[in-house]
Amino acid sequence: MESLQKLFACCFLLINIYVLVGAQDGVHYAWQTRLLDDLLSNYHKGVPPSANGPPGPGMTVDLQFSLVNFDFIDEDNEVASVHGWLFQTWNDPRLKWEPAAYNGTESLKMAANDVWLPDIEMFNTGTVVENVEADVMVDSTGKVLRVPSVQITFICKMDLKFFPYDNQVCQLKFGSWHYHAGVVNLTQSNDNIDLSYHGQSRDFELTNTSAKRNAVKYECCPEKYVDITYTLHLKRVSSAYSVKLVLPAALTGFLILATFLLPPASYEKITLCGLIFIALLLQLIYLHDIVPASGDTILGDYFAFALFIDFFATIIAVVSYHVHVRSSPKMQQHSSIMMKEMEGDDGDLRMKMPQDRKREFLRYVDFVSFVIFGIAFVVGLAIILGHRG
Repeated sequence: MESLQKLFACCFLLINIYVLVGAQDGVHYAWQTRLLDDLLSNYHKGVPPSANGPPGPGMTVDLQFSLVNFDFIDEDNEVASVHGWLFQTWNDPRLKWEPAAYNGTESLKMAANDVWLPDIEMFNTGTVVENVEADVMVDSTGKVLRVPSVQITFICKMDLKFFPYDNQVCQLKFGSWHYHAGVVNLTQSNDNIDLSYHGQSRDFELTNTSAKRNAVKYECCPEKYVDITYTLHLKRVSSAYSVKLVLPAALTGFLILATFLLPPASYEKITLCGLIFIALLLQLIYLHDIVPASGDTILGDYFAFALFIDFFATIIAVVSYHVHVRSSPKMQQHSSIMMKEMEGDDGDLRMKMPQDRKREFLRYVDFVSFVIFGIAFVVGLAIILGHRG
């Protein structure tokens, strides 16, 4: 019997707690509804908070960009895309209230469509797409906070000179599209991009960031317009390209010099030069596929120079082989006559045949070509690198 009474007592206590909490929630909801009605009764969201204020600096909008992810860089069209959060903080005196008058309510969430919002836009030919329609948080002092999650696509000029060891600099320029500094004065609480939630990209490594406030006076208007420019310094992740492109290019170039180490006047030299030419062309096509046609790179100049060297190496090999083949029958005939004249002579007598002299001459040509082409190869690369640097 006593256990049954305790059970009823516990149930009664839980019911009272539930009713009390529900009543408090209902009261709190009623006070928030009343507060919203009072704040928005004479509120015009098309008018900025500083419109009725005294002349001078406009209302301050603090802007902070938090980078979440660097999505991609389209090198063909010179377009980049990032995902992040755009923190916007400002003070709207029309949204102030006394917490004691509204049951101690200190903050309030309001729909973004109900209040004035700063018209922050991208200046450098970009688009900002909000992934989620972000509401605003307002406290009793009139401070407004809005944090939309944004997908930003913008123009990023590419410098592919040192591809695949290139560094890129991209900028995101935000500002008020309609209001000058006397109405909306942009500021930044941090001289850098917030990277607290940033994850590294697969293709580019973020090496440095910066933020700068600019006040610019344009020809159209006497007032100054303020913008915040965020700069991203990116370094390409080049380990894959080193294995797939740079190393084969270097080894193929050195094979050109190796052709002069083969025996003189051998047709294998012609075959090797032809294979090297084809290999360089295939690598050049691969480079063209991954780099835009407008991208002028040191690696592309290297392939063009290597093709030029291989072409002349092939010409030298063909001429040497042609000279050797044409002179061989005459040499053989002359050699047989001399052998007949030497019949009966001492077997230790040794004479240098014309064919041997021809081979020595061709070896000399190969050696000189090796030296000249080696010097040309080194000097040419130095000129290319010096010109590009």
